[in-house]
Amino acid sequence: MAEAALDSAVNAIAIIDEEGLVQRINPAAERLFGYDRDEMLGRNIGMLMPEPYRSAHDAYVRNYLRTGNKRIIGIGREVFGQRKDGSTFPMHLSVGEFAIGGSRFFIGNIHDLTARRTAETESVRQRTLFHALFNSCPDAMIISDGAGAITLCNTATSQIFGYTPGDLVGQPLRILRAAEQMQQPAAYERDTDDLGQENVSFRRASGAIFPGETITTAITDPSGADLGVLTIVRDISREVAQEQAWRKLQRMEALGQLTGGIAHDFNNLLTIITGNHELLEFELDTEMQRDLLRRANDAASMGARLTERLLTFARRRSFDAVPVNLNEQVLSMMDLLRRTIGETISLVASLAPNLWVVRSDLSEIESAVLNLAINARDAMPQGGKLLLETRNVELSDRDLAGEVGVKPGQYVRLSVSDTGTGMPPDVVARAFEPFFTTKQAGKGTGLGLAVIYGFAKQSGGHATIYSEVGRGTTVNVYLPCVTQDCSAGAFPTESGTPSREPRGKTILVVEDQTPVRDVTMRRLMQLGYRVLEAENARAAIEVLQSGAHVDLVFSDVVMPGEMTGFDLREWVAANRPDLPVVLTSGFAEDVVNAREPTEDSGHLLRKPYSRADLVEAIERGLQARISHAPPRQ
Repeated sequence: MAEAALDSAVNAIAIIDEEGLVQRINPAAERLFGYDRDEMLGRNIGMLMPEPYRSAHDAYVRNYLRTGNKRIIGIGREVFGQRKDGSTFPMHLSVGEFAIGGSRFFIGNIHDLTARRTAETESVRQRTLFHALFNSCPDAMIISDGAGAITLCNTATSQIFGYTPGDLVGQPLRILRAAEQMQQPAAYERDTDDLGQENVSFRRASGAIFPGETITTAITDPSGADLGVLTIVRDISREVAQEQAWRKLQRMEALGQLTGGIAHDFNNLLTIITGNHELLEFELDTEMQRDLLRRANDAASMGARLTERLLTFARRRSFDAVPVNLNEQVLSMMDLLRRTIGETISLVASLAPNLWVVRSDLSEIESAVLNLAINARDAMPQGGKLLLETRNVELSDRDLAGEVGVKPGQYVRLSVSDTGTGMPPDVVARAFEPFFTTKQAGKGTGLGLAVIYGFAKQSGGHATIYSEVGRGTTVNVYLPCVTQDCSAGAFPTESGTPSREPRGKTILVVEDQTPVRDVTMRRLMQLGYRVLEAENARAAIEVLQSGAHVDLVFSDVVMPGEMTGFDLREWVAANRPDLPVVLTSGFAEDVVNAREPTEDSGHLLRKPYSRADLVEAIERGLQARISHAPPRQ
């Protein structure tokens, strides 16, 4: 019976004597090692193992016989076996001992581990592939259990939402949704048939809300058992911005076609009216009649000027385009503007040196600047500051994500900023539409900004508005550069990559508005900088006093609390004179104030700024050392 049990065993079994010679081998061992029984009997068991396992096994046996150390008996270990053909394979060897007639024998139970090792290797390969695919996906991939608790998330999840994986694992998936949608049933709470695609508003760790497109699917094993739910989230902020810009463009184009058609028909009517006036003039006898005709002609002329403005918005007016240096144009208008805006408003010009040349209509530029100055004056009934600023800028595809029909390239930006009442977002959205106005009846036609928009478009450029209620408004007109030697050499490349290596540089971002701080930090991290954050000047000072390494402070000017960005810059100058500070603001008063101190007081970046603007400002700051005069006694 013992012989039958040995021969029928699934595992290979070998019995050796005290000399390590094979005394008995079962059929499974013959199949495993490729030897016939007669080829193994009487030979040292070491023939079935490669080095160094062969010598190690002989040493184990000798040590046991000499010392009686039981450590090789009854304890399995993983070694390598060697077949007759010389090939090796992993195996598990466990050794037992028994005695017959005063002689000792050892029995080895051998289990082939090839299949298990192959499975383990394949499992490792599959896990490696999974993690490579999982973490290289640009969309957030989140795995949750049946109750909606997050069990695993990829690298993109941290990049998109701003959380570390450790922050999310174990948390309910719904915490990623915007507050107003947290009470809605999530996909994992619905029937499997309902799992699929949906658009949801999500919330980043900073509190910023963004639109996302989700695809949700159940994860099952081959038997159909539920393993969890996979949710893929794609940030569609860029697509939504482009769609909104496209709709706005379509609306403006439709308005332009309508306006152009009306202006054309109106011009025909005016032609008939003025023509008949000319004919009628020769038939009049009295001065009263001729006075009435002059009044009618004046009204017709006003109508003609109105149609000219409408045609400018519709981009159907002929342009007398000539090369223009906007600095010279602005300077030539300063006296006129001072008389126009009155004594209660301070007028400041900030003109960039080496300004590129644009090609446009001089009369339209003058009209645009004058219209914007009048709008600014009306927005500052109690007085304020009006800033005219010129600058060379380079716009990339990334900068124009929210615009349609604007080509990347080099532009000259003319900005007119006021410190007036400002406009709410719904008014800003319609400000360029013809006949749209918030002024009282009889105070404006609603064509001023519309004409500026049409003039910028017809020049091959663009116009934007940045405004906040109670803080003021900035209108930016972008005109394409036409200078022969217009070169990006003095500016960052289109990709926005800094010319200096950012690795190791740490920037402290100081901004009270969470969405603005969030996007600024993301832009800087994409440029390769390490980033710290603070919500106001006091928090920034705490960071600087903590000993944290900081290479540059990037701060908004206006923040809650008693300290502004200017105050923070003064504190840094007094306490960390080697630390550069770059300030940013979207308001004219801040820009003016930034130029009132000495020239070495630091750079101010105008909002809204492009990626290239940000790179240039940071590089300039890192290359400069701030120095301030001693504080007043």
